[in-house]
Amino acid sequence: MSDALTTIATTLAKQGAPVLGGLIGTAIGGPVGAAVGGLAGKALETLAEALGTEAEPEAIAEAIERPGAAQAIQRAEAGAPELIRLFEIEARRVSDAQAAEISQGFTAWQFWRNFIQAVVWGGWTVLLVSAVFGGNIGIKGNMPLADIVTAWGSVSLLWMVVFHGGHTAKDVFSVSKWGRK
Repeated sequence: MSDALTTIATTLAKQGAPVLGGLIGTAIGGPVGAAVGGLAGKALETLAEALGTEAEPEAIAEAIERPGAAQAIQRAEAGAPELIRLFEIEARRVSDAQAAEISQGFTAWQFWRNFIQAVVWGGWTVLLVSAVFGGNIGIKGNMPLADIVTAWGSVSLLWMVVFHGGHTAKDVFSVSKWGRK
């Protein structure tokens, strides 16, 4: 993937799109997650949309070499400053949310979140160890393993709904008539 990203970044720089080329160039040598989910990934998506191709580095590298791609690249380059501005707003929002949690004190937020997450993952670990090694070390459950997994899966699902869904609901309600302003 790094070769395709290098090709894209250098070609964009040559074709007069230094902002997009620079954004995509930041993913070179970094983890794949940075290319997919970060600002470089958004730049690739924008470029792919302008070129009418899939948002895969190899497809984009091929599309930017086609005749007539320069106009599409220039349209995508024109939108790059807005892309950066939106990314900065989101980064600031995340930073502000972390600062708000820290201001509430460690025990109010981080401790309980980490504690509950440890309980959920610890439960899955106990289930895995007892399922794999239970017969060898004399552990025998009172319920069939499938029922235990189903029950603990419900606990895990509840945690994900409360934590992840709760944050989503909080964001939705804050802009609706039901939430706090």
